[in-house]
Amino acid sequence: MNFQNNLNLNFSSLNFFQKFIAISVVVFILSIFLYLFNFHDDFIELFSLENNFISKPWSIITYSFIHGFETVNGVTKMNGLSSIFDLLWLIIFLTFSSNAIINLLGEKIAIKIFFYGVLVGGIFYLILNNANNPLIGASAGYSSLLFFLLFLSPNLNLRVFSFDIKFKYLMYIYLIRDFIYLLLFADFGVYAHIGGYLVAIYYYFALYGLPNLNKNKKQISRKSFENKQTRVDQILDKISKSGYDSLDDDDKEYLFKQGGKK
Repeated sequence: MNFQNNLNLNFSSLNFFQKFIAISVVVFILSIFLYLFNFHDDFIELFSLENNFISKPWSIITYSFIHGFETVNGVTKMNGLSSIFDLLWLIIFLTFSSNAIINLLGEKIAIKIFFYGVLVGGIFYLILNNANNPLIGASAGYSSLLFFLLFLSPNLNLRVFSFDIKFKYLMYIYLIRDFIYLLLFADFGVYAHIGGYLVAIYYYFALYGLPNLNKNKKQISRKSFENKQTRVDQILDKISKSGYDSLDDDDKEYLFKQGGKK
């Protein structure tokens, strides 16, 4: 009983994304046992997103909790290390992107971006997918978070092994990878990513308007103001210590121009 109470207490203390990851890990472990006893087909059919969405409307959400399977020529199976990495990418990408956005904007906006990324990503998959392969995994959701973060903080520095790299360069690799997978391998799961990207774009525009251009102008304007204020403070400090006569011609001219603008 104490174990159950502790388990419930620990779970309730997690944030939304930690709970999502915990549930996904439990589902992954369950799916391994189902696969060993050859019950995985029924499991995938019940919770994955397929073109018969109307007969199981819950699958527009539940597909995001399933990881580790792949469908090749209509056969769904688990593939060793590939299945483990599928879950590992979820943990890494979702933890990183959600924490970064939560730290900047709070948990509510991060949850909305993720949830609608899953939802719209699923809809895009249903519209564009002709192969009727089942869609599983939360990549549409964390892709929306990653893409939103790309707009929000492209120059965020990340430590990768012993190197520092800006977040935007990793995202360029991620986007190129999506393009290659869609173009060369006909990976229709990328359609779900596109839905996630559009959600990210919508939320960024809704919050901040046009990205980069207006934002950069404000940043430049703010930086220019701070530089001018620092120069004025330095001149005034010099006057207080040594008097006005201690100023050189450049200082006097600068102070005169700044005073004339006010």
